[in-house]
Amino acid sequence: MATVREVMATHAKDLVLVRAQDPRMVACVVAAADPAAMRTCETLGLAVKSGLTAVFGVLGGDVARLMPALAKAQLDWLAEPAAARETKVVLLGEGGGLALLSLSVEGGKVQIVVPALLP
Repeated sequence: MATVREVMATHAKDLVLVRAQDPRMVACVVAAADPAAMRTCETLGLAVKSGLTAVFGVLGGDVARLMPALAKAQLDWLAEPAAARETKVVLLGEGGGLALLSLSVEGGKVQIVVPALLP
């Protein structure tokens, strides 16, 4: 969660802009890109530099299609539009780590939720 909080502090505007485009958009967050994260980004059709931290938007259905190794529930979640005041996030971390998160605003505060999507 510390990585998410750091990205929110430095890239909050980018996260909001991704969600504002379309509720079907997913914010893909690369945190200090290493070779494994760079390969995952290549799968999504993006080239990132080593060490880069960035936020970019991709349609959730496209993310699901390009990451077929995820569980069906995860793929379905990615493909569904976000709820009102929710931003879906795919966090790409060190060593190829990947997390699916939901950011929502309630009472003026951002809540970070890890959806229960694993079988």
